[in-house]
Parts: sequence; structure tokens; C-alpha cells
Amino acid sequence: MKVVGIVSEYNPFHNGHKYHIQAAKEACGADYALCIMSGSFVQRGEPAIFDKWSRAAMAVMNGADLVVELPVVYACQPAEIFALGAVKVLNAMNIIDFICFGSELGDTATLHNLARLFRDEPESFKQLLKAQLDQGNSYPKALSNALSTYAGGEAQSYQDDILRSPNNVLGIEYIKALMSLKSSIEPVAVKRIESNHNDTGITSEIASATAVRNEIRKNGISEKIRLSMPGNSTSIIESSIESNRHPLYLDDFSDMLLYRLRLIEENDLRKYLNTREGIENRLKKYAQSCTSCEELIEAVRTKRYTRTYIQRLLCHLLLDIQKSDIALFKDLNCPAYIRVLAFNENGTRLLKDIKSRSSYPVISKVADFRCQDERISRMFAYDILSTNIYNLAYRTPAFKKGSEDYLTSPYYHRT
Repeated sequence: MKVVGIVSEYNPFHNGHKYHIQAAKEACGADYALCIMSGSFVQRGEPAIFDKWSRAAMAVMNGADLVVELPVVYACQPAEIFALGAVKVLNAMNIIDFICFGSELGDTATLHNLARLFRDEPESFKQLLKAQLDQGNSYPKALSNALSTYAGGEAQSYQDDILRSPNNVLGIEYIKALMSLKSSIEPVAVKRIESNHNDTGITSEIASATAVRNEIRKNGISEKIRLSMPGNSTSIIESSIESNRHPLYLDDFSDMLLYRLRLIEENDLRKYLNTREGIENRLKKYAQSCTSCEELIEAVRTKRYTRTYIQRLLCHLLLDIQKSDIALFKDLNCPAYIRVLAFNENGTRLLKDIKSRSSYPVISKVADFRCQDERISRMFAYDILSTNIYNLAYRTPAFKKGSEDYLTSPYYHRT
């Protein structure tokens, strides 16, 4: 039995995701696909457009056998921590043979070489990176510039281009995490087809998640959406919208976030991850005059403070995820858990093997979960909180209620 692990967000699940699951199984010769998926909030510091159970159900309807939740303390983070958290959970299952990820490059060997460089960080490279960060560049830009200078010659533009593509960067971080954990899981890159990660329009059956979200926001379930998503995915979305469980966006959290920013002291803002000197002043200043998250981000962002960086900071503030929490959770020895969101018949076999082989607790029914490890309990409490806060953004009172994690069972897809 060969199992391929896939790190995902499925925000929402589209044809490109379906293709990737099929390609991953084929590339790895795998019998089963196990997906670890962001829950209520995603890596770019935004709310997921639809709830985690709906997105997990879409996945098991279209090739995944088991979907588990990536804890929010890892999900809403820069690439390094996002990848480390996902790989740590997959590795602890002790059943995963491969991790397969889509990348613009699609060349595992090249990504592996870059991962080794970034992990080992020769002193000369480290100094180049520090110099770039000292100039006020964002980390991705600083890394790209440092690599270009370090590589030199013909390799410069080639490797610089690699780092301009977010899925290549994530692939490098997955491999780095595997190295750090001394994992036996084999990384496999498959080349993305047709659309790029940040494409904003739908022109074929394969579109980016960004383009799909933009289209849903502007035009609802249009013909373009039907073209780019499996029919069962659009059916789930239509059912959600018909019941007034509408798509959620960061602006739906504007009042909550502006309240937090107007209330909090500047010194307390420094408790949050990657709060760079000066941004707390800008956030406090513009929170007084701005009336939405979008307006605030546009006012605060600069070359140094990118949109994604600000969004993640706002998400940490919303969920009260502080630097001290991240320092604890990103430790290689900090345990986590395996939270089941959706599965099929094959998934039941995987769960049986995981329970017998993993030291991490497996959570199928939240109400029955008890844990003596304070770190795990604290990490899981953030997931419960993230769902409770996520639900407050719905306009329908019935969906604003808390404790949904305690009331919702994993989705079982019968074939």
C-alpha cells in the first residue's frame, strides 16, 4: 500500500486540484491520497471562502481518500512555518510514502538542491540575506536577491525566476522540513498546468484558485465557474449559498479587526509574529480613519509591508496568535494532532493504520477529545476559536453560533 500526502487549501476545490490528486497518485504509484488542508483561515492570511467541511467534502468526492485539518497556528503563516507544520503532521502518521506538490518548475532535483542551500546557509549566503533584509526588503524578495548574487553567472536569472513562483517556494520549504525531520517521505514535484498561482481570470477548464474566488465574488456561480470546477463542487457551493451560507472574505471581518486595532496599544501589537518596527504605528494611525480591511491594507502597505504580510498580521491579531505561541508550536519536538474532516471507504483503512502507528492523537469526534499534553490542547483550542470567529462573519444569525466543531461530524463519502 503506497500513500501520497498532499498539502492543500482547496479554496475552493477546482479542476486543477482534481488533476493534481490524479497526477500525484500516478507520479508516485500511490494507491491512496491523504490531504492535509487549511481550515477556516488560509496561508495568505485570509478566511477560506467556504467552510472547511464543505471544502473537504469536495476533495473526497474528487479523488482524495482522507482529508485532515492543518492546525491554524501553521495554516496562517509564512511558507516556512506552513510547510513545517504540514510535513510534521504527515510525517507523524507513519504511513506516508510520498509528499507530492504542484510547482511552476516541476523539477524535484533542482528544488531539492535549493532546499539544501537554504537549510545549510553557508556564511557568505547568510550575510547576503542579512544585507537584503537590512535594506528593508520583504523576506521573499531578500531571499531572491541574495540567491541571485550568490549564484552569479548563468544560474542567476534562472534561480531568481524559480523563487518568484510561490509554489516553487513552498516546494523548497516542504523539502527543507523533510530534511529537518530526517523523514523517509520522498518529495515529488509535478508541473502545474495552464494557470499560474496568481492568475486573476478564467480562460479554460484549469484556473487558479485566485481566479475562481474572484469570479465567485463578482458573478456568483457563473458559466466560467461551472467550466473550472467539478460539478459536485459547484453543487456544494450552490447549496451553501441557497441556505444563506455565503462566501466569506477578509472585508467581512472589518468591524472585528478595526475594533481590535482601535482598542490595542502599540506596544501590545509587538507581541504578534513578524511585527516589524514601525508597522504598529501605521496600523494604529490608519485604523482610526479606515472603515474596511481593504481600505486599511491599501493605506498601510508599502514596499516593505506587503499585502500578504499585513493580512497575516491581521489574522494573528484576530485570533490572538502571538509570537510566543508560534515559537512553541514550530519546535520540531512539539506534538500536534490528526483532525479528521472527510474520508471515504479507503480513508477508513488509512485511519486504522494511522491510529496503530502514530503517537499523535486522532480526532474524529471533537466532543470526545481529551488530551493531557498542554501544547496539543492549546493548539487545538486555536482551531476551535478560529471556527467560532469565522462564523461570526456570516450574515444569517443561525450560522453565527459557536461550537460548530463540536456539532459537526467528519463527512463520509460513500461510493
